[in-house]
Amino acid sequence: MKIKIPALILALLMVVPFAASCNKNEGAGRQTASQTIDSATAGDETEDDAVTASQAEINEIMAYVNDVASQINVEGISFTWFGPNNVAVNAPEKSEETGDIMSDSVYFRQRDIEEIFGVEWHNEWGENGEDVAEKAENEVMAGGDSYDLVYGSVRSAGTPMLNSGILRVTNDLEYVDLDQRWWIASLRDTFSIKDRLYFLIGPIVVNSYIDTNIVLFNKDVTAMIGIEDGDIYDAVNEGKWTVDKMFEVASAVPENASGSGVYRYIEPVGFPFIFAAGMTITQFDEDDVPYVEDSLPKGYSDLADKLSAVFSDESQTMFSNYDKEQKDFPAKYGQSSDEAFADGKGLFYFVQASDALYLRNYDVSFGIVPMPKASETQKQYYSYANSWVGSAVYFLKTVKKIEMSDAIAESMAALSQIYVKDAYYTKLLKSQTIFDMESRDMLDVIFSTKVYDMADLYAGGNLDNWGEIIKVIDKAIKYDSSTFASSYRSSARVVSFNIKQLIRTLDND
Repeated sequence: MKIKIPALILALLMVVPFAASCNKNEGAGRQTASQTIDSATAGDETEDDAVTASQAEINEIMAYVNDVASQINVEGISFTWFGPNNVAVNAPEKSEETGDIMSDSVYFRQRDIEEIFGVEWHNEWGENGEDVAEKAENEVMAGGDSYDLVYGSVRSAGTPMLNSGILRVTNDLEYVDLDQRWWIASLRDTFSIKDRLYFLIGPIVVNSYIDTNIVLFNKDVTAMIGIEDGDIYDAVNEGKWTVDKMFEVASAVPENASGSGVYRYIEPVGFPFIFAAGMTITQFDEDDVPYVEDSLPKGYSDLADKLSAVFSDESQTMFSNYDKEQKDFPAKYGQSSDEAFADGKGLFYFVQASDALYLRNYDVSFGIVPMPKASETQKQYYSYANSWVGSAVYFLKTVKKIEMSDAIAESMAALSQIYVKDAYYTKLLKSQTIFDMESRDMLDVIFSTKVYDMADLYAGGNLDNWGEIIKVIDKAIKYDSSTFASSYRSSARVVSFNIKQLIRTLDND
C-alpha cells in the first residue's frame, strides 16, 4: 500500500524534513501533533506550559508508524477496538474532539491510524471490564472474529479472559516490539508464564499512566521548613533518593503530637516500598513457572520494621487505620487526605498517579518524585504499578486479521508517545499551582522504571479490591509488623494455590 502521512502532521513536515520517503496526503489545514495537543489545553494551560513531544520525536515516530503500515495492505478493511465504555480515557463515541485533553488525545491517535492504514475504525463498548471479558469469551466460544484488539483492566478483564483460555500468546507477533519505549518491557519478567506472554501494557491504554505509585511533596511546607525543592530533585537525579533521605528531609518538620500542626507523612501505602526496594512477591523458577515464597523474606521484614517504626507514630503520620479504629481517613481527621495535603498539613503524600489528578481541584503547589530506594547501593528506582488499576491490550485466539491487529497495536502504542503521554503529563503537571519542569523529568524516571507483580492478580481476599497478601504487607509497613511472618505465610499459600490453578488451565489449553 502507499505510505501515508496524516494531515495532522503535514504542516510540521513542511518545516522539518521527514526521515522517510513518503507519498504525502494533501493537507486540509490540519495542525501538527504538538499544536493539536496545545489546542486541547486551551483555557486550561498556556502554550509555554503545555508539555509536548519534540518535533524530532514526532518525525521519528511517524516514520516508524509509516514503515509498519507500508508492510501490510489493509486499505478499506474494518478494524474494531473493543473495551469498556469509559470515554474519559478512551476514544469518544463520536468522531470529533470533545475539548477534554485526555479524550481528544486518543481521538487524534485514532484519526491518524485511520489515515495512515486506510482502515475503517469502529469502537465497540462493554459496560465495564467484567462485561468485556464475558463478551470476549462468548465471541471466542462461538468462533467469532468481531474484535480485532481488546483492552481493559488487567484485573477485571484480563484475569477472567486468561483463566478462560481465550487469549492468544503474544510472543510471536511480528510487529509488536517490546524493546520499544512505548511498551512496558518488564512484563516479560513479571507476567510471562512458561515463556508465554498473554497481554501487553503501555500508553496504548491511558490507564498505563494512572496505575503507578508516586510521592508528592508540598512546596508550601518545604518553604516553611527551609528545604530547597531542588535538593529533593537533585537527590533523585544523583541516585540518593532513599528511605533514609526521605526521613532526613521529613525530620525538618517538628513532630505533631497535638495534631494541630504539620505532619511529616500523609497516608503512606506499604507494599510499594517493597517493590521500590527491588523486591517482588512472585518469583520464577528455571522453567519460568511463577511461585511465591512460603516464608516471609528477610528483606520484607527488615524494611517493614524500619518503616513501621516511623509511620506508626501518629505524631508523624496521618493514615487510615482500619484494624485499630475502624475509621477511614475523613472520619479520623475530618477531611479527605487530598484536602489535608492541599491545606499544608503534611509534607509527603503517597498516592497513585491517578489520584494526583484530583489535586487540580485545590490550590496547592507540589512536586513529584518516585518512591524512594532502600539504599544508595541499589542500582535503580523501581516504581510499583498496580495491576488492579492498570489496563492492557489483548489478542483473542479467534482473531483472523492478526497481521492487521499486530501492526495497528504497535502503531497505536507508538503514536501514544506523541498524544497520550503528553496529554497526561500536561494534565497532571498542571494540577500544580506552580509548574516546574523538574516534575516532568521525575515522571520520566517513574514511568521508565515501572514494575508489576503477578501476585496482584491472584492474591485472594479483598480489601477495597486489594488482595489479602497486599493487605498483610500494607499493615506491616504502615503500623504493625508484629504478626507479619504468620500473616504472610497464610496469604502466600492462597496466592500459590491460585497461581497453580492458572498454570493448570493454561497447560490444558
